[in-house]
Amino acid sequence: MDRWLKNNNVVKILAIALSILLWAIVHLDNSMPTPTTTIDSKVIENIKIQPFDLDDSKYVLSAMDTDNVRMEVRGRRSDITSLFNVDYRVRLDLSHVKEGTNTLPLSYDLPSAVELVSMQPKTVTVIIERRETASYPVSIVTKGSLAEGYKAEVAVVDPSTVKVTLPSTSLADVTKVEGTVEIDGHTETFTQKKVKLTAYNSKGQEVADAIIEPSSVSVEIPLTAPSINVPISIQYTGSLPDGLVLSEVTPNINQVKLYGPQDTLAGIQSYNDVTIDLSEVKQSGKSALSIDLKPPAGVVRIEPSTIQVDVDAVSVGERTMDGIPITIEGIANGSEATIISPTDKSVTMKLTGAASLLNSLNKSDIKVVAQIQDLKPGSHVVKLQVTLPHFITAADKEPLTATIEIKDKTIPSTTEPDKTPDKEVGTDPESDGGKDTLDPDIEGGDAGTITEPNEENNSTTTPPAAGGTTDSTDNNVP
Repeated sequence: MDRWLKNNNVVKILAIALSILLWAIVHLDNSMPTPTTTIDSKVIENIKIQPFDLDDSKYVLSAMDTDNVRMEVRGRRSDITSLFNVDYRVRLDLSHVKEGTNTLPLSYDLPSAVELVSMQPKTVTVIIERRETASYPVSIVTKGSLAEGYKAEVAVVDPSTVKVTLPSTSLADVTKVEGTVEIDGHTETFTQKKVKLTAYNSKGQEVADAIIEPSSVSVEIPLTAPSINVPISIQYTGSLPDGLVLSEVTPNINQVKLYGPQDTLAGIQSYNDVTIDLSEVKQSGKSALSIDLKPPAGVVRIEPSTIQVDVDAVSVGERTMDGIPITIEGIANGSEATIISPTDKSVTMKLTGAASLLNSLNKSDIKVVAQIQDLKPGSHVVKLQVTLPHFITAADKEPLTATIEIKDKTIPSTTEPDKTPDKEVGTDPESDGGKDTLDPDIEGGDAGTITEPNEENNSTTTPPAAGGTTDSTDNNVP
């Protein structure tokens, strides 16, 4: 025995035999259940089939005869009872499918220490459709109500068209691509950078699974406020250089558009905030002035915001006109009024302005009015109201007056007429009316003085420029 043990070959053989014995003991112990291990089986229902590797750029899985399977597995009771349905996976490989109907095998993944007994079904039938793309215009729908009087203009959408990708059968059902915005209460231009888009069919139902590129758009909706067009009334400030007068003032527009609440606009008849500073005119000839316009109080916007005005300044001219008739206005019912003086019922005025305007002036262009409204019967000295054309002014400083006799025709005369004639209206050469009231040779004075019958002092006003809106009693140009 000792001799065998000292033999190297014998020792090697014994070592190999011992190694084989140990390996067999270990593996036999692992593969054979111990008396305490129980093998059991379990049926798992509704395991979801997971398709993968479909070329989504070309195809879409439009139908599958079933989307779940029933699986029976076996393993140690402790293993199969501690696992969930999600631990079992059934997969469908679509990497090699073609358009149309395909019947394909299913594969599965099981947890370790669990083996498959059976699976139903083992194959599925799928329908593959080719994806198609078409372009559609984007339409925008608004929700809510704007502030009173405001209107929404056509929406500006960027981009205005998008691409919709769907299976061919579904794409044919798409009738519109639409986005919705909320504009309730807005009074200014509405802007939203990202408006989500949805595809709809002819029944107004959302088309599911539609791929829209881009999926959102930028939307701008101009909102228009209530508006009115009103004429421009030009005002003046400053003075022209000595010896110059205005010949013509021509704005490039005659009216502006105002936007704002309806109740604010209702009270505006003209736009009076156009002021020309005459001190900006340095010499004779035409000057182009740019004037910024601002909205009146309560007005949202004015268009345009700037206007151009051409101002023509020329050397001052002078002309005396006589025989300008006086008109009586404001005669009460049942009364009659007679001009006592001046006897010829007319006035003479010295006028200044551009020579071209003075030369073309007629008596009919000048209005001289004796306003007797609210005056009682009797004799009254009335200040005359004078209305002159644009850029024509009166050189006389003193106001013009006329003596007016008012009679009540409803009171009958009960006395004999005086045989000694009183000063007859318009015939007495000694009458102190007429020429004593307005001397045509009086020079100087404030150009354009207009007198009102109920004023104690003279008042001067500033007329609008040519081309604007004229107030009939405004006649003075600085």
